[in-house]
Formats: sequence, structure tokens, C-alpha cells
Amino acid sequence: MTERILALQPLTADHLATLRAAGIDVVSATDYQPGGAPITILYGWQKDLGPQVIKDPNNQVHWLQTHSAGVDYLPLDLIADQHIKLTNSRGVFSDAIAETTIGYLLYFLRGFDIALENQAGHFWSQPKRASLPTLSDQTVVIYGTGSIGQAIAKLLNVFGTTVLGVNRSGHPVTGFKQTASLTDDAQVLANADIVINDMPATDETNDYFNADFFNRLDGLHVFVNVGRGKAVDLNALRAALNAHQVINAALDVVEEEPLPKDDPLWDFPNVLLTPHQSGFAANNLDLTFKIFHENLTSYLKDGSLTVNVTDPRQGY
Repeated sequence: MTERILALQPLTADHLATLRAAGIDVVSATDYQPGGAPITILYGWQKDLGPQVIKDPNNQVHWLQTHSAGVDYLPLDLIADQHIKLTNSRGVFSDAIAETTIGYLLYFLRGFDIALENQAGHFWSQPKRASLPTLSDQTVVIYGTGSIGQAIAKLLNVFGTTVLGVNRSGHPVTGFKQTASLTDDAQVLANADIVINDMPATDETNDYFNADFFNRLDGLHVFVNVGRGKAVDLNALRAALNAHQVINAALDVVEEEPLPKDDPLWDFPNVLLTPHQSGFAANNLDLTFKIFHENLTSYLKDGSLTVNVTDPRQGY
């Protein structure tokens, strides 16, 4: 049977040519019609059309390739129940997120936030030297030591930063001076100047950064969330900022996106908000297709998927 891909995310002309050379039929979202030749592979996702395609008995979807590293937004139970193989884009966004994260940290540590404020008022006002710490003198705790966390750690190590990590089991990871488990992070957190979250959304990580977490802090220089919005209780973060448990925060993700216009965080001078863009880069489409094409090659050969295979029951 000829494989038939429904492309719910962009494919470039080169990508389409590669697929057609391999004898693959490609259907765009706008051209898709229920009842046509069966769809066997989904490339990308659309929240309305995706479930319809899977549930349509005319289709025979057996593989879904996402354009994201996280898969928590998908109907994972449906995917598992239908025995659909799932692969994600883990690693595609790691370098971009890491570089963005370094930008967040330098923005606050090196006083760019104050400089922009002064520029807006046409004030030439030098800060006190003691108010400008260097990244090399910081101890950074990264929650999540997978591909994104490792990319962030790699850049921080270039600065000479002390990099500690937290993961599910506390297993050691290259690039981290020390690691701890999610349930036993007290020792590493006690030394933290900066906390970065890049964990996926799971039952363990939802609301992990809550009032109890922030109450363990006292003057944290920067809190960064480039993981999942559900991980951070924003009410607790607002309170922590007001109480100076956290001095500055950079948030690329929040639980409700877009952030409501009346949310107080918009007006916090010590909060930097970016609209879920930290992973954006000009090479995103090509890197995702590279993963897909490598899996497609092995799939057409023997039915196997070898790259970024994800368990829908676990969510990663």
C-alpha cells in the first residue's frame, strides 16, 4: 500500500520533492477530503482536524510526526488506543532555546533592563558596579537535563558558570557538575542564583514551581521558564516576585496562552515575557524534516522508527 501523508505543518518544495521521489503521496490540510484515499501518516498536528482524521474509519493512520518537542497538547489516550506510533521534534529547538535563555540571563544580570528604561526617559545613569553580577559567578540549577537542558548547560559552561541539574532520578548527565532528583532537590536548590525550567509536561512536573517551591528561595536572581506553562503556578510566582524571593523572571511559556491582557505580569518591570518563541529559528523546518525523513527511510524498509520515538502514555 502506498503511504499517504497528510501535511498539517509546512513542507518546503525540497521536502515535497524528496517525498515524491520516494513514491509518497502528500496531501495538504486544505486539499484533504474525508473519504478519499486513506491517510497513513500525519506530519504535524491541527487540534480540530487531527482527531477527525484519526477517528475516520476510512483512514489508517499509524504514525504521527510532531513539529514540537512536547506532546502534551495531543490527545495522547486516543493516539495510544489507536496504536499510532509517535515521534517528536526533540533536539530541533535546543540550540535556539539555549541561546535565547542566555539572552534572558544577560538581559537581567548585565543591566540591559535598566538601560532600556533609562533610554526611554533619556537618562544617562550608570548603575552601581555591585548591581551587575557576571554570569561566570552564578550557580544555575536547570530543571530538565534532556536535549534542551544539555544545550543550555553547554553554553553556560563556556561562561564558567556552575551548572547543576535536576531530573527524575538524579542520574548524572554530561555538562552538569551535580544532579539531583525531582523529589530531592534541596541541596542543589540551596546554592542557586538562577533557576531554569525546561521540563516536559507530566503529572510530576505540573505545578512543580508552586508556593512551596518559591518559599524555599530568598533573592533568586532570575527564574526562567522555557519548558511548559503548566509547570509554574503564576499566582505563586507573582507572590514570589512581590516578596523578592525571586528578583527577576523570564517567561516564554505560560499556562494560558496568549497571556490574558489584564494579567498583572505584563506590568511587572522585572519580568520579561516572550510569546512562546524561544525555539524559533530559520532552520526549524529543515531539522524537523531531517528527523522525519530518517524515520521514513527505516519505516519504508522494515516498519521501524528509530529517532525520537515517544511514548504517548508517558508523554515524552
